[in-house]
Amino acid sequence: MSTLGKVLAVFNILMALAAFFYFFPTHWGTRHGWAYSYFRHELVLDGLPLNDQAKDTEGHVLKDKLSETTLKQMFQGAGEPVSTQMQEVENLRSEFQRDPARVPEILSNMARTGAERDEIRAQKPDNVAAIFEEVDNAKDKSPAALRAAIAHLLFNAYDQGRREKRMLIVVGLKEYAREVNDEADAVVSMTARVRRGMQRDLSGFETHYAQLIKDIQVLAEKIEDANNQLKFQEDLTKSHNSLVMKRTQDVEALKKAILDARLATRRATDELANEQKLYFQAEEEAGQRAKQNQDLEREIRKREHVGEK
Repeated sequence: MSTLGKVLAVFNILMALAAFFYFFPTHWGTRHGWAYSYFRHELVLDGLPLNDQAKDTEGHVLKDKLSETTLKQMFQGAGEPVSTQMQEVENLRSEFQRDPARVPEILSNMARTGAERDEIRAQKPDNVAAIFEEVDNAKDKSPAALRAAIAHLLFNAYDQGRREKRMLIVVGLKEYAREVNDEADAVVSMTARVRRGMQRDLSGFETHYAQLIKDIQVLAEKIEDANNQLKFQEDLTKSHNSLVMKRTQDVEALKKAILDARLATRRATDELANEQKLYFQAEEEAGQRAKQNQDLEREIRKREHVGEK
């Protein structure tokens, strides 16, 4: 090779290296941006990592790929951020341990059949662990089983607001849609059971309808008779009350007359006592006068005898 050829070869190598070092950061940044965008889309579909040990296909821990900024963006308007689905489960466990009164309600919501729901409502369990039994049992199974158990728990433990906002972030759109379909199937099954019960009740009602009508008519007649009897008793009570009031007035008038008579009798007795006293005084005075007259008569007779001598 000539000297010129060697110089051109070296020059081409240098130009290639320069181009590589110039374009490499740009392509790497673009690739990194695409990879992060893909990761965010996976979070929307699959939700948060199951636990602290969950890894991607390249062996990277998924939790470490979630920065605080990313979590704040994801949970904006949906409550306090969490980095894994199991962390959300543990937060719920602490919440229910502080408020065990909600246990029967949550277990009733989680029931898959009407019979199971009726049994829970009848027993009213208060064991918080029963709410998380499905999740705890699914830990040793496949990740899909654990995701399904967590979605079932969150759907029935959340209120309407958290179910529409927070649950979508935690479990992802796929698991959320699957759980909604499962809940819809359970509701359809329970509705069919209720409808069969209503049909049985309706059939039983139609069977006894005629007798019920007769019983209702008899009861209506008894009620009418009772109302008539009640009206008669009410009228009689009013009459008795009027008579009692009149007798009460008569008694009061009689008491007043007796009191007036007693006062008049007392006054007459006082006057009679005074008159008797005056009478006794007059009799005493008359006796004294009679005695004086007798003394005067004796004196007169005595003097008359003296004059005759």
